[in-house]
Amino acid sequence: MKKSVESFLDFRYEKVKLLKQSVRGEVWLACERHGDEFVIIKRVRATGLPYVKLQNSAFKLPAKTIYCAEDEVETVVVEEFLRGESLSARLERKNFLSEAEAQKILLQLCDGLGELHAHKIIHRDINPSNLILSGGRIRLIDYDAARIFKPGKTNDTKLLGTEGYAAPEQYGGRQTDERSDIYSLGVTMKVLLGKGYCGRLKKFLDVCMQFDPNNRFQSVGELKRAIRLKNLSDKLKGAGIFVSLVAAMFVLPPKIDSGIVPPVAEEILSHNDEFNLSLGELKLGDSVEVVQKIFGREEKVTPAETPNHRHSKYKSVVVTFAGNSVVGIVSNGNELQTERGLREGTPLDEVIAAYGRRSAVYEYDGLTLYEYPYVSAGGNLAVMRFAVKDNAVEYISLRLANEEREHILADVTDF
Repeated sequence: MKKSVESFLDFRYEKVKLLKQSVRGEVWLACERHGDEFVIIKRVRATGLPYVKLQNSAFKLPAKTIYCAEDEVETVVVEEFLRGESLSARLERKNFLSEAEAQKILLQLCDGLGELHAHKIIHRDINPSNLILSGGRIRLIDYDAARIFKPGKTNDTKLLGTEGYAAPEQYGGRQTDERSDIYSLGVTMKVLLGKGYCGRLKKFLDVCMQFDPNNRFQSVGELKRAIRLKNLSDKLKGAGIFVSLVAAMFVLPPKIDSGIVPPVAEEILSHNDEFNLSLGELKLGDSVEVVQKIFGREEKVTPAETPNHRHSKYKSVVVTFAGNSVVGIVSNGNELQTERGLREGTPLDEVIAAYGRRSAVYEYDGLTLYEYPYVSAGGNLAVMRFAVKDNAVEYISLRLANEEREHILADVTDF
């Protein structure tokens, strides 16, 4: 390293304590000579690390990079000293995270890693010792194993990471990418929750930890959205919104395929900004008069258990009303099609091509139910469902699912 760098460090900082030393370098706790702030000084026998990018960006997770210098052999970094407790210290005390704590930390990590991954920074060493709770937020330190993702590269130049937490591809065979961090994130959170944890986060962590990167969440954003949608689903079910309708066409069965993840509104709406919550000419929110203008008079009306709700049958279409407004539509014929041209009999491949591979998937009564939730411009939560049998659409439904609307859909007798 240049003498000018050494002179700068000696003039500015006084080393207080050697925190870590290895063949790859050393880490010092130091103090400002002309102030009272503590800092961390690192010397890493490696180059091409992302500290320059960290220094020039306001990322949420890393400690602030104050100074960075690099030559052909090593990198010298001065960074903010974070006051707090590492999660490895909690593990040593067997003070495991509660599920609520784990979810809060996991979602914060998803936000922070999303920023890093957007700049092609792959951490490659997520583990409890590199996670610090500081000021009520989680921080991720130690970017000495981090690398910049390079499209087209087949494998990493150096194989680094912490045994037990590193993704399989970090041991060779392919280049690491954001899915490698997702693997380590899953392992880390599972360890922090304690041996034998089998709560509501388990299925998400299991997806993170799949051996094949293609079977993991493909981004931390996807992981975050899956968790938040599950939270919303639980709240909606708690409000009694997801209940049976017309031979359980609107039922949300209890088991979800954890390998397939629900997308959020933006992913669906991005295909069509003019999406208007409709099946054919019929839209959620339409009045009775509009429905009758399209289909004529109903063939049968069944009162719903919820006051002011009823179900009306029009040929192969069942419409659920709340007062004078449509809140649910079921089509098990080919009269109605979605805004992307799908209807009864459409092959499953076309559904996936139109709405995406990853949706909430349930098994119910011999059918596979593909559900796509989204939010309208007016803030209404709705769910499009495709019930599939023998790789073809058996019926399509569309329902409002706003949390504040209790018992939108209720039990009815068979039509």
